[in-house]
Amino acid sequence: MRPSQKMSATAQLLSDAGTARAAPDGGIKSVGKVLDILEYLADARRPVGVSEVARAVNFHVSTAHRLLRTLASRGYVEQDDSLRHYVLGPRILTLLGAYRSGETLLQVARPELELLRDALGETIHLGVYRDGQVIEVASASSRQPVGVMFGTGFRDPAHCSALGKVLLAHLPSGALESVLSAAPLERRTPRSITRKADLMRALDTVRQQGFAIDEEELASDLCCIAVPVADAAGRVFAALSIAMPKSRFRSSRVAGWVCALSAAASRIGGRQLSIGA
Repeated sequence: MRPSQKMSATAQLLSDAGTARAAPDGGIKSVGKVLDILEYLADARRPVGVSEVARAVNFHVSTAHRLLRTLASRGYVEQDDSLRHYVLGPRILTLLGAYRSGETLLQVARPELELLRDALGETIHLGVYRDGQVIEVASASSRQPVGVMFGTGFRDPAHCSALGKVLLAHLPSGALESVLSAAPLERRTPRSITRKADLMRALDTVRQQGFAIDEEELASDLCCIAVPVADAAGRVFAALSIAMPKSRFRSSRVAGWVCALSAAASRIGGRQLSIGA
């Protein structure tokens, strides 16, 4: 496709979304709505109909339909063959590949995750914080017959995962207060933290001991331990975790797991800063 054609398609996308008005954060509402559609499809993890998309992003059905058709013409979404519902398209993978190829954090972290996986025998995750959620940006899956299998790109509520609690614990106080005020804390399992006072106490513990534990707070039969990944200035920009079925979690092994995770986190943090991520 020639550059002029790309500009035309982009202009059509913005036109379909309506007049470009300023959003409260200084952005453009129409662009935000397009991104809302893509993020909703990513979070749904299943084919979604036009009406559901329209309700989710607060658009008229006809507007949502035009936007989805434009996104489909560019390969960012596609329709399944049966119900004509929408899923993310192959163009998303192209963007992901471009992101990974230019993102030094992932280049540095991936070998460390694989070394940890091989040494500890369990699944290792690297996550970052975004708007109240933890996003898994890399993982090395356990080779054991029964293990934890979460793919890259998964998003989970930060308050009920070990990765998320580490990242929340190191947010500036104002940012943390905004997160806690934004919405009720979701209950994923009977062990999820749902009271803000309880979460604040848990985050104090994370800061004091230097790691977080999730014992079936995010999902039943899932246990995780996470530590912060910080740069040379002490700024936490990611978290590293080990995940396993409940049957293999042993309190007596927590100190050893934390030691191994912390050593890898230090290597990732130091190298990530030195190569200018």
